[in-house]
Amino acid sequence: MTEQLRALAKPFPQAVVERAPSGFGDFVTWSVKVEKLLATIGPFTWEIMREIRDADGTVSGCVGRLTVEIDGRTVSVDGAGDCERPELLNGNGTRLKHAESDAISRACSKLGVGLSLWSQDKYRLNRALEPKPADK
Repeated sequence: MTEQLRALAKPFPQAVVERAPSGFGDFVTWSVKVEKLLATIGPFTWEIMREIRDADGTVSGCVGRLTVEIDGRTVSVDGAGDCERPELLNGNGTRLKHAESDAISRACSKLGVGLSLWSQDKYRLNRALEPKPADK
């Protein structure tokens, strides 16, 4: 019953994992996460629910909602994202795009996609979802 959830929770191969430019942690780009969603569950719905703006109107983040069907169940998860150093980006559209990439990455993690990168050596989800002898 959790075949798709198992596939989503499976850690990414090292070949697609990158080192964060800041030196803190590893990451997988948002596009690779979206590819995994499409390959595992097919089409999904993504909506930007709210833009977050600074007092001067500069877009600095957003909240998005990802709706998918996993193992026959419709699930919606939200993700908040920001754009690092918005003052360096040219225009609110570009800032929103950066925030959206961060938000969808965070929403994906709530479905297990890329969660192993955040949990690092404490990651256990993929093992917890393995079929038990009674499940086979």
